[in-house]
Amino acid sequence: GRIDMRLGMPREAAERFEAILEARPDLTRVRLELARAYYLAGLFDKAQYHFTSSLGEELPSTVEAAVETFLRRIDARRRWSVSVSAAMLPETRRPQRQSVLIGGVPFRLNEDATTPSGVGALLSGGLSFSSRVSERVRGVVAASSAAKLYERSSWNELSASGELGFTRVLKRGTASAGLGAARVWTGGDPERVDLGPWARAAWQISSSTRAAIALSADRRRYDSLRARDGWRLRASPRIGHAFDSRTTIAVEPVLEAVTAKKNQHGSRLIGLGATGSHAFHGGVSIALSAAAEVRRHAGPDPLFGTTREDRTTRLGLRVLHPAFGYRGFSPYLGYSLERTRSTIPIHEYRIHGLVAGVSRTF
Repeated sequence: GRIDMRLGMPREAAERFEAILEARPDLTRVRLELARAYYLAGLFDKAQYHFTSSLGEELPSTVEAAVETFLRRIDARRRWSVSVSAAMLPETRRPQRQSVLIGGVPFRLNEDATTPSGVGALLSGGLSFSSRVSERVRGVVAASSAAKLYERSSWNELSASGELGFTRVLKRGTASAGLGAARVWTGGDPERVDLGPWARAAWQISSSTRAAIALSADRRRYDSLRARDGWRLRASPRIGHAFDSRTTIAVEPVLEAVTAKKNQHGSRLIGLGATGSHAFHGGVSIALSAAAEVRRHAGPDPLFGTTREDRTTRLGLRVLHPAFGYRGFSPYLGYSLERTRSTIPIHEYRIHGLVAGVSRTF
């Protein structure tokens, strides 16, 4: 690999270093060589990932300084970023009951509410462009879209969004702000339009710990349910720590407030999520995630006569083996479980999901 580097063939060198890391992800020296090969090949996202992962190890001060210099250069040079993802998503959706009481009278749920399963296609993609305004300021334009498509069209979810803003490069991080817009469709019909400002910041607390926060204020306008028109205010801080180059953990609290013309559609949410990942010898990487949240609505439901409060828990598992990748596309397998309990029984449900897909960031 080092001979390939000296011969000016960084892509060939990267393939050799990747082969070593698949079996020995603990070899930090090889990870640094791989990151440098990706950097010289112009694959800045991959280089950034491995440089950042190496900071979880006890590096000599001179090496750590060199890594941070590479990361700053990547931030300064990278202008375009494209990502694509595709997956098959079999889901089993089960309501917690087959009927509900309304005014003391039992009503049976219809077929759409009790259909237990379906297989969908999950497709997503994104594009961003960064233009240098000054030495430390960049303009950013981004667009993304996502689609979950099922044979049962009432399950379909589509979204398209865009952002326009500026990023300020700081000594140990970045700060960004701008305006975002989104269009959402559900069940094949237009649902709503979102428009509002956003702000984000990220900074390196230490060589192995990174913190970030995202803030947004969206004005939501619904196509048919105009009683739900209002604002969504959201804050999601995040802190991530690398125990070493193979093991990481991230914790992310969430706070959200939704206003609406009618109180029963307004709500407050508080949640907490955590994700841990580990790369084993042989190349297999596993990521485990867990989250819990509580959403309480602002007013009583006019039909059931009680205030809705949902308690949701989510568990997820994702397995990745880079040895099975092809031309930069990484396959993965995953399982998810989501369960919601509610003071209004019709909103209680349980979803099991399996996912098999591929993704790539260019």
